[in-house]
Amino acid sequence: MASLRARHNRFEAKVRIPATLRFAYEGREYLYRTLSSTSRKVAQVEADAWEAGLRVEWAGREGLTQDARAKLRRVYEETLQAAAAGRFQVHRPGEDPAEAGIDYEIERIADATPPDEEPSPEAEARLTALHDARGALLGRKPAVRQEFEPSFTELANDYMRLWKTQTGLKGSNTEQQKRATFALFAGYWQDRPIRGVGRPNAARFMDALRHLDGSWARSPAARAMTWDDLQRTYGGRDKGLSDATRNRHAATLQALWEWASERGYAEGRNPFTGHRARLRAGVNVKGYRPWEADELVRLFAPGPKRADLREVMLVALFSGMRLDEIAGLTWRQLREVEGIPVFDIRDAKTPAGERLVPVHPFLFWLLTRERGGGDTRIWPGFNPEGPGKKAGADAGREFTRFKQALGFTERAKAFHSFRKNAVAQWEAASVPETEVAQIVGHEKKGITFGVYGRGVSIKRKAEIVALLAYPNLTKGQALGD
Repeated sequence: MASLRARHNRFEAKVRIPATLRFAYEGREYLYRTLSSTSRKVAQVEADAWEAGLRVEWAGREGLTQDARAKLRRVYEETLQAAAAGRFQVHRPGEDPAEAGIDYEIERIADATPPDEEPSPEAEARLTALHDARGALLGRKPAVRQEFEPSFTELANDYMRLWKTQTGLKGSNTEQQKRATFALFAGYWQDRPIRGVGRPNAARFMDALRHLDGSWARSPAARAMTWDDLQRTYGGRDKGLSDATRNRHAATLQALWEWASERGYAEGRNPFTGHRARLRAGVNVKGYRPWEADELVRLFAPGPKRADLREVMLVALFSGMRLDEIAGLTWRQLREVEGIPVFDIRDAKTPAGERLVPVHPFLFWLLTRERGGGDTRIWPGFNPEGPGKKAGADAGREFTRFKQALGFTERAKAFHSFRKNAVAQWEAASVPETEVAQIVGHEKKGITFGVYGRGVSIKRKAEIVALLAYPNLTKGQALGD
C-alpha cells in the first residue's frame, strides 16, 4: 500500500516504481504525490486509489494484451457496481455498514497477497474500484480511470458495430474509409483512450496529414506500418492529402468523439472541430471534366485491347451511367419496358439511383448478343471487389492504366468524364434538369416534382438519350472495326 506522511499541513503519498519501469521515470525509485485532504483517513483513501491506478497502468505497460485490459476493465466495473449496490456490507458497532464492508474487502485482498509480492493486476483492479467506492461514500467525486476505459480502437469498433445497424445501409467503401481513419489515428495516438485527446493532439494529427503522401494507402504494406514508420516512409511531403480527404478524416473523427461523449467516454469541446477546409471548385476541388472531341477519338482509335473495357466506355458515353452501374450489369437488367430496351438499375445507394435508362440506338448491338443466365454479368471479366462485391473498381483500374498509357494523367479526366459528356450535351440541348436527373440518377429538385411527381415517361427518356451524338467519333472507330 502507499505510504503516507504529514508534510506542510498536508499529506504526501509515496509509491515504489517497479524496477522494470524505472527507465520511463529517469531511473527514479519512488513517485511522490501531495494529497488534497487534511484528514489522514481521507488522505489514505486518496493515496491508495492513486497507487492502485498506477499499478494497473504499469501492468498495461509491462505487456498486457488488449483482451487482458478488457478483462481488468470488467473486474473494475463489476466491483464498483457491487460496492454501489451495497453487496460488501459488514455490520460493526459505530461504523457505516457499507464503508466497513469495503474496508473488509480491501483488508481481505491485502491479506491474500504474500508480503514480498505485489497484488495481481486483477486484485489491483478490485482495489482501485473499492477505493473509488469508499471515496464516493466520503463525498469525494470518483476519479476518471482512463486505465480502465476502452482503447481508441476498441471504442471505434463499438461505434462501427452500431453504425452498421442503420436501416437500408448499402454495400460500399464507406465502412472501409471509416476504419482506415480510425486505424490511422489509433496509430498516432498509440491506441490510448479517446478521453485524453486534446485539441493540440488533433491539430498535430491533422497537420501531419497535410504532409502525408496521398498514395500511401495504395500499398498493403503501408496499412500495417506503425505511425512512426508511416511518417518515415510517406510523411514530410511538400504536398500531402487533399483538402477533401482531410475533411473526410476530420468529419469521421468528429462523429466518433460526439458518440463517445454521449456515452461518457469523452467530455469537453470536441477536439476535431475546426479542421475542415472550405472546398471551392477550381481552387482546392478539381472536378471532373468532359472529354474533348479529339480526346474521344484518341481513346477509341485504336482503343483498349480489352473488348469489355471498350464496351463499358461506350455504354457510359451513350447513357451517362456510373461505372459501378455499368460494370455490374446483369443480363436480367437488360430488358424491354413498353417496347423500349432499357438498363434496369437496381440496388443503388439512393432511391433516385434506382431507375430505367433507355438503351441508345448506338448500343443496339448489345441486344443481338447471345445472352447469359439472368444473374450472369454482361461483362464478367471484371472482378467483383469490396463490401458490395462490385466490379467497378477493377474496371476503373483497367481504364486508368489505359488512359495513362495514352498520356492522359489528369485526375479531372477519368471514366466519370464520360458521364460529364452526356450531361453537357443534354444541357446544351436545353433538356430540363429534372428530366436529366431521372436518367442519371440524381434527386429531383424541389417538393413539387421531388415528392409528388411520378417521373417522365420511358418514351420521353428514350428521346432524351437519343440526343447523344459524337460526330467526330465514327461507328467504326468506336466499335474497333
